[in-house]
Amino acid sequence: MRLYIAEKASVGRALAGVLPGSKVKGDNCIMCGGDVVAWASGHLLELCEPEDYDEKYRRWGMGTLLYVPEKWRRKEIPRTKTLLSGIKKLLRGCDVVVNVGDSDREGQLLIDEILDYCGWTGKTQRLRLNDVNPNAIRKALDNIRDNADFRGEYMAGQARLYADWLVGLALTRYVTVSARNAGYDAKVISVGRVQTPTLGLVVARDKEIRDFKSFPYFDIQAELALSGGRSITGRWVGGENYAYALDGQKRLIDREAGGQLLRKLENSSGEISFVEKKAHRAAPPLPFSLSKLQIATLKRFDVTDTLVHVQKLYEAGYVSYPRTSCEYIPEGHFSEAAKIISAVCAGCPNIGGMPGGIDINKKSSAWDDGKITEHHAIIPTTRAPDAGALSDIERKIYELICSRYVLQFLPDYEYEETSIRFSVNGETFQRTGRTVVNIGWRGWENFEADKLDEEGNTAALPVVQNGESGLARASMEEKLTKPPKPYTYHALIAAMNSVHQFVKDPEIRAKLKEVQGIGTSATQENIIAVLFKRGYLEKKKKQLVSTDLGKLLINLFSASRASVMVNPDLTALWENKMSDIEGGALALEAFISDVAGMVRGIIADSLEIPADMPGMAKRHKKNK
Repeated sequence: MRLYIAEKASVGRALAGVLPGSKVKGDNCIMCGGDVVAWASGHLLELCEPEDYDEKYRRWGMGTLLYVPEKWRRKEIPRTKTLLSGIKKLLRGCDVVVNVGDSDREGQLLIDEILDYCGWTGKTQRLRLNDVNPNAIRKALDNIRDNADFRGEYMAGQARLYADWLVGLALTRYVTVSARNAGYDAKVISVGRVQTPTLGLVVARDKEIRDFKSFPYFDIQAELALSGGRSITGRWVGGENYAYALDGQKRLIDREAGGQLLRKLENSSGEISFVEKKAHRAAPPLPFSLSKLQIATLKRFDVTDTLVHVQKLYEAGYVSYPRTSCEYIPEGHFSEAAKIISAVCAGCPNIGGMPGGIDINKKSSAWDDGKITEHHAIIPTTRAPDAGALSDIERKIYELICSRYVLQFLPDYEYEETSIRFSVNGETFQRTGRTVVNIGWRGWENFEADKLDEEGNTAALPVVQNGESGLARASMEEKLTKPPKPYTYHALIAAMNSVHQFVKDPEIRAKLKEVQGIGTSATQENIIAVLFKRGYLEKKKKQLVSTDLGKLLINLFSASRASVMVNPDLTALWENKMSDIEGGALALEAFISDVAGMVRGIIADSLEIPADMPGMAKRHKKNK
């Protein structure tokens, strides 16, 4: 008997639907002729706690901060014991096991650790599915490989799991015990490779705002009057003669220089020196990855648990698998477009009235097999929800997913951009304008019209020719620089995904960009929730700000050997190590030894806990 073990029930059922033989449903499995498809539900096992190895670690103290197991042990997760028990029974009667975990390091880890825990030593194969479309499954079945080919992924997955366990547990105890020893009634002060640098982002932004000092700058504009009642207003483009008066953003910050410039331009004529028109077209935005969907729902509906709602849509069969970082669709899915559009129009009646009409034969760049990772973008399925089947927020999220999919079949947004420059007494002024040729997909989904900047740059400009001249009138307006904006929920998730922007080292920046930041789309909402639960963040209207306790933790770490936990560099450094382990260039044991050494170095120094710790109460002394 061949036993296929999928990572989740939906994949298992899709696989069973393709395998030959009559189908008989069992307990959390499906018999397919002589073979069986079973499934997990995420991780069925978790790492044992330090006290599971040695009872003395149950008590938190300076002598029990770090425990490094000689042999790592796992234990069953209570809520999924039934699933694991079923797999154990099936393993006893099978000849071959097929690992059908997700096509990534975590998917490899999830199934392999079950096999190791259950003591399986028989023949094992690997089936990697990037798509549960029946044709894609059949193609993957023709390319089953030996599971040993992916041993490196399993080792790398273990390395990440063990390292996070060591760092998170030891440093959480380190800070908590330090606070308690300083006389505080401290609950758990948690630390983690992702949560701590995420908190660091907010603390740093709050400090920028707190320390910001506004200063004036001066906006120079000139209006050039042309024949026929036409005129064009442009903004001054700073020249070399005034370089001393410009800041790093080329804003004029010298009032006296501004006055000199105005006097130079007074009663002067100007001449058009450059006119350029360019045609542009913009394709619709790609379908949603989970993080992009989370950002969209946060911005529009202020929803902080998007994954919970989209998971319900997925389990009901209305949308595809949600825990994805991909924004592309397998090319084989294009043949289903007509059925999906039909279901979408039934589930979202207003979509049928899209301006410009839906062209079912239009194939956008979203369909691209070469850009599919372990899962494709979140898209609607051929099953439409009945009226009243969804809650209000579920319907809103469903409609977002549907509309983003249908946009792929609408015309491109086309516009003509005109750039004009004119000179006045040797000084250059510039203006850009835009004329919409075809509103295309932008006419749908309530996309905001392009916002006018201070010049109204997106407005259509008058028709002008090189060499035209007229009288110019210059003006100067004083403005004040503005501080950076506090993080909102969606902006913080976006920052976690693009955290490379805050890193100076080019190699680390490139690695963080490659791995798409810190955390995953499936964990980022929960990480932010933990920061709220621990009292590190609070919400003021739609803004997220750090609490006194959150600031204190980051400041304590920044001034100690634990500063490595404040920035996101550790994720990039570890990712390089994971790649080395996966490729066989680094032993798992050597990496864990290095991580343990790093932790020992951090906890070797005592934390300087302040006498007055905001957000923490002193422990009451008992009377003798």
